[in-house]
Amino acid sequence: MIKGVIFDLDGTTVYTLQDLCDALNVALKSFSFPEVDLETVRKGLGNGAMRLIRAVAPKDIDDETAERLCRKYLDTYINICTDKSIPYPGVSELLRELQNRGVKIAINSNKGDNLSKKIIAYDFPDINFVDVYGDREGVIKKPDPKGANDLVEMMKLDKSEVLYVGDSEVDVKTARNANLKSVGCLWGYRDYETLKEAGADYIIEKPQEILSLLEEL
Repeated sequence: MIKGVIFDLDGTTVYTLQDLCDALNVALKSFSFPEVDLETVRKGLGNGAMRLIRAVAPKDIDDETAERLCRKYLDTYINICTDKSIPYPGVSELLRELQNRGVKIAINSNKGDNLSKKIIAYDFPDINFVDVYGDREGVIKKPDPKGANDLVEMMKLDKSEVLYVGDSEVDVKTARNANLKSVGCLWGYRDYETLKEAGADYIIEKPQEILSLLEEL
């Protein structure tokens, strides 16, 4: 029986793409670099801020410039991260239903920890999460399983009782590395083939399908 669900943030619980793109373009423009579109940003997501910077910035910039650009991006993003970001349709209702059923809920993201907590608190003020984990110093990013393992331990559940839900190959690999069943969601930033190739145990089109999985499992 499933008693806990760990969710990714970007592309899974909250649509964050426009705010991310806006912050990146402020940073890129300040360095006189070309601005980027939503599709370019979407393809670069999933592995943290510096990987995103490397994906969207000119390829020949040195490490120092990349670091400065990343700081500018993060300093901008923290101030606008809730401006245009909204929960995906059906996600708020799903989380409330899980909470009503007594299912434990957590967030595991490669977004900075302070950003993750700010966005989740803003978009889901009535949900009691076990915890919201973002990227923190000294902790390896997903697909390393440490964050997922820590959250399962905090839930006080067996791994067979926890689902891991995300929209990317990084989330599927994280679930596999943590020995958790993975659910790939198609409303996010990756397509069916990407999730299938990554080895997702289940692939769903709508948030409410998770309730059916809970009953099935």
